[in-house]
Amino acid sequence: MKAEKLKLKLKEIFGNEIEFNKEFDMYAESIKNIGTNLIDWCRLVKDGKIKYAPSIKTKSIIFIKKIGSSNRCIVVKVMNGEFKEVHLADHTYYDKLRKVLGLKKDNRDY
Repeated sequence: MKAEKLKLKLKEIFGNEIEFNKEFDMYAESIKNIGTNLIDWCRLVKDGKIKYAPSIKTKSIIFIKKIGSSNRCIVVKVMNGEFKEVHLADHTYYDKLRKVLGLKKDNRDY
């Protein structure tokens, strides 16, 4: 699925204010069969049917989906019920974002 079409579908689900990371387009184009798989999952997220991880650091609710062996999708929802961000990238980006969100400790913390 083309990145712009996928973004439009996700905006239909989460609202027009949703933002995407800069790598989103590249990963959306390169991951096979991402369209229906990701869209169905995002609908379940919106309907409250997916388990989430609370981010105490940012006061957000985080949803994470593994896509293939090394890619991840992260949806960020703020506490007042608005969905703010959709991130699609590789595992390295995912680890860095989890640290920012307070979901992963730095190796120096162990």
